[in-house]
Amino acid sequence: MQKLSLIDTHCDTAYELYHRKENIADNSCDISIKKAERYEKYAQFFAVWANKRLNDNDAYEEFLKITDYFNADLSLYSDKISAVRSFDDLKNAWDSNKIAAFLAVEDARILAGRIERLDELYNRGVRYLTLMWGGTSCIGGSHNTSGGLTDFGKEVVKKCFEKGILPDISHSNEKTSDDVISIAYEYHKPFIATHSNSYSVFPHTRNLRDRHLKSLTELGGIVGISLCPYHLKDMSDGKCCVDDIVRHIDRYMELGAENSLGLGCDLDGTSLPDGFGGVNDLYIIAEALSAHGYSDELIEKIFAKNYYMFIKNNLN
Repeated sequence: MQKLSLIDTHCDTAYELYHRKENIADNSCDISIKKAERYEKYAQFFAVWANKRLNDNDAYEEFLKITDYFNADLSLYSDKISAVRSFDDLKNAWDSNKIAAFLAVEDARILAGRIERLDELYNRGVRYLTLMWGGTSCIGGSHNTSGGLTDFGKEVVKKCFEKGILPDISHSNEKTSDDVISIAYEYHKPFIATHSNSYSVFPHTRNLRDRHLKSLTELGGIVGISLCPYHLKDMSDGKCCVDDIVRHIDRYMELGAENSLGLGCDLDGTSLPDGFGGVNDLYIIAEALSAHGYSDELIEKIFAKNYYMFIKNNLN
């Protein structure tokens, strides 16, 4: 198969590098500069997770430490990788044959009720905000709860649209997703689901309902397929493999997501399906899609082109 380009919307690598005290060039993580050599061009959204063992403010302080560490690490390898914040930055990085590294946050509870922190996140380079992770927070209810957005959560989503930070509904429950979508229609702007599989294929509470996917595509949003085995299938049936990933891609395609579908693999944030060991192994998906009848053009859309156009249209 020809050499592909790749844009992926979710990994936990920055968090892992900080805690393992390793570097982006070559490490024990799923993502490294060395592993990324497999791709023609590569852009990655590095999401910093709010550790569930920390309170909201302590998680925010850790976010600052992790991003300081990550930015210092990137600067050591500036001939290979660039921190980026916009489409122009992405294009400049790719024109210079560099990896493009976007920054994001996983779990908006680090705002701790302080709306002004959104400005701080934006200035630090954060370009999407995963609103939930687990349980109930100052933002609202995650997938394992039933409550929607709090008043503060609604304020956060509105300011995200005004500021230029993409609100991400991965980890959200149905009510929270409905609330976000209502605000998205009000602003006529897209929301995203950076690492969410199809609920109709496998009804895990973390997965995306068909009606939410339809709203996402209608508003010009984008969804990333996650490689987390527990969100792909019932693991009591045996090992998870690439065929389970393809089933979720097929369902999204059936719902009209041809131009709204990409990869948000959750590398370094989950165990992986059988045969996968890191970002360099994502070609397994391309090969499986090709064998399943997907054209080279459509595979290129899923791997990079859809995200490229989305970034061009929404991160200026």
